[in-house]
Amino acid sequence: MEREDEFGDEEELVGQKDRKQRKPERGEKPDADMSELIERTADGYAKRIRDGEKIGLASVLEDVVSAIMKKEREYFLQEVPDTPNGFYSRMLQLAIGKLDLKVPRVRISNAFRPALLPAKWKRVDKDYENLLIALLTNGYSQSQIERALHSLKLPYSEERIQDISQLIRDRCEIFARSPLPESLFAVFIDAYHAKMRNDGDNKIKEISIFTALGIDFNGYKSILGFWVVEGKESKEFWADVFQDLITRGLKRVLIFITDDFPGVKEIIKKLYPFSDHQLCFVHLHRNLMHNLPKKVYSEIRSLLFVARHSSSKEEGLKHFEEICSIIERSGDRSYAQRLRGRAENYFAFLQYPDLVRKHIYTTNAVESINSGLEYIRRELGGYFPSRQSLDINYFVQIINFNDSWMRLPVFVISSKSYELRQMFAMRFELRQQQQEELQLVSA
Repeated sequence: MEREDEFGDEEELVGQKDRKQRKPERGEKPDADMSELIERTADGYAKRIRDGEKIGLASVLEDVVSAIMKKEREYFLQEVPDTPNGFYSRMLQLAIGKLDLKVPRVRISNAFRPALLPAKWKRVDKDYENLLIALLTNGYSQSQIERALHSLKLPYSEERIQDISQLIRDRCEIFARSPLPESLFAVFIDAYHAKMRNDGDNKIKEISIFTALGIDFNGYKSILGFWVVEGKESKEFWADVFQDLITRGLKRVLIFITDDFPGVKEIIKKLYPFSDHQLCFVHLHRNLMHNLPKKVYSEIRSLLFVARHSSSKEEGLKHFEEICSIIERSGDRSYAQRLRGRAENYFAFLQYPDLVRKHIYTTNAVESINSGLEYIRRELGGYFPSRQSLDINYFVQIINFNDSWMRLPVFVISSKSYELRQMFAMRFELRQQQQEELQLVSA
């Protein structure tokens, strides 16, 4: 599919007459309507996502580099009485893939050539790629960015670096409000706990980063969004999270897989009443090992394994009741009752095809994302220096994972797609039809 130019070029011709009548003052900023530019970019990404395209890191870098070069031309035209003259194509090979760039030209002067673009036939060394990643993540220090620029002999001022960094942050915002599929097979939600410097008082505080990962009926994974909260999450927080998913278009999910976060069980039941909700079985196992006396845990351990590998939900619930009875007899009646109240959620995965179960009984699908966050945190000195740094670094991780996942679906999910779609139709389409018929009868 040939992509539209999200950054738009129609403004190249508009205003040329004005330029001939009025020369820009030296040092004057270009008159680009940035909000309109960002809006067009958002529309371009939204259209491509609705058309089924998955946006990869190379694609985002392609757009960012092209926009930076276009910005360079704007600065050049502030000082030289010239006019834009369209673009020419240039392929740039990086380790992450090929970038098909649109390089801006001017009409008269031969002095203009984007400084960001490597010299013709010159091999793109690692410093150049580090520059692009540094600008995208904003996780490097100013001195590291300056060293990369110096090694490439790029004459950027601090003002221009900040201007380009803002352009990249705008892309993060576009991605954060991008539309979601209307229906998904599964949505996983898990938390990563870290530290972040508060922008207001510079104090380092404990935070939790919640990630939502979706799998469609063809087995393709994608990160749907992430949310940051200081302290403990609440029902209001979860209401905001799920409202965000709904607002962006996610209406029907066959199964949610989450940890036992306070308030999430009630919100899912209210906002997605036809969806299954699986509580992470691995976290259940860890909690039992941590909360129970060693003797009691030893007694129920084998039963938990049998329950996990039961052939049906009914069989799993039966074994789980034995576990709860053992815990109750040990003297911890309140814990046993709490577990009984969540039994249906611990064994929802057993309603699905046997081969699919290993992918949906735990939130471990999000572990690779959390591991990436842990690596970034260590590289940044043990904590995220600001919310901006966290957002942009996480955005790069989203692009990296989505770019990798779009190439290869989860084979088991794709092989069971027909059965899962049947379950979806029974759960949502037939129930909706039955409700409509009942409403007609009652009317």
